[in-house]
Amino acid sequence: MDIQSFLARQFLFESLSEDQMELIAGSASIKKVKKTELLFSEAQPATAFFIVVSGKVKIYKLSSDGSEQILHIQEPGDLVAEAIIFDFDTYPAFCEALEDTVLIRLSKPEFLKLLGHFPDITFKIMSAYSRRLRLLLAKIEELSLHDIKSRLANYLLSNSIIKNKRCIVRLSLTKKDLASMLGTIPETLSRTLNFFKREKLISEEKNQIIIFNKTKLKSFI
Repeated sequence: MDIQSFLARQFLFESLSEDQMELIAGSASIKKVKKTELLFSEAQPATAFFIVVSGKVKIYKLSSDGSEQILHIQEPGDLVAEAIIFDFDTYPAFCEALEDTVLIRLSKPEFLKLLGHFPDITFKIMSAYSRRLRLLLAKIEELSLHDIKSRLANYLLSNSIIKNKRCIVRLSLTKKDLASMLGTIPETLSRTLNFFKREKLISEEKNQIIIFNKTKLKSFI
């Protein structure tokens, strides 16, 4: 694949010139991980950050009792562990492939050396990175201020598509992973789904959810 062209389409590098992108691509390589394989572990030395080319990974932390809290599901085009560029010497969470995944790996030492030599690149990347942080803060606010009905309704509406005149949501995650991403447990997620079913707002068919009343579902947000 053309690594330079792919990188140029990512938000972190969208303001860079072609010559600057050529320098960035020089510190990049292809990384492949199999389904359930760890890309990195929490507290592991942070030697690189990544961009998903194909597949899907989850970023998660483990509580003291071993329960899993998913922080992000990263899909094609998403950055993985980019915070280590400026902030961390070790990875702050775990990253596991949800399916066979191809990523672009950018070496942290080589990348930092490049930034030291070219301050203009540094300023452009910091600007893009600050926009990313604002999105993360919005996610934290959503988890802390909205209950599970609101978070689930928002997830369903945000991921819905119209197919054959029906409003559907394809469930690419397991119920366990979806519950973790929404900041709850599978039992609470099941109760909330059943509540929406009793209210005749949704139904389930195999790996998808059918939304019957988008307006009423939106009232829970």
